[in-house]
Amino acid sequence: MTGAPRPSYTNALTKLCQDGLDIARYLHQCPEDLGERARLKKILGEIQRDPTVRMRREFPKIAIEMERTLRGEADQMSAETLAEGFERMTRLCDMAKSGLL
Repeated sequence: MTGAPRPSYTNALTKLCQDGLDIARYLHQCPEDLGERARLKKILGEIQRDPTVRMRREFPKIAIEMERTLRGEADQMSAETLAEGFERMTRLCDMAKSGLL
């Protein structure tokens, strides 16, 4: 699994989002990989436990939406939805670090 190069200033939440995005992109090619889907579920759980996530409104909404997607059918459409969710979370992390949020 290869993704965009990670900047050196990533924090734990950003790293989780990047790892989740990498897995979601992989699932687009192999949507029925149950091991990777389980890893994604674990990452979502860790994201939801992060204290900075609880202080924001958008993160929990995205995570809940993604958990519903994971419970559904394992296909390319669900993998795309998961990737979009992690992309949104990554953008939110970047905006928070830049002071825009």
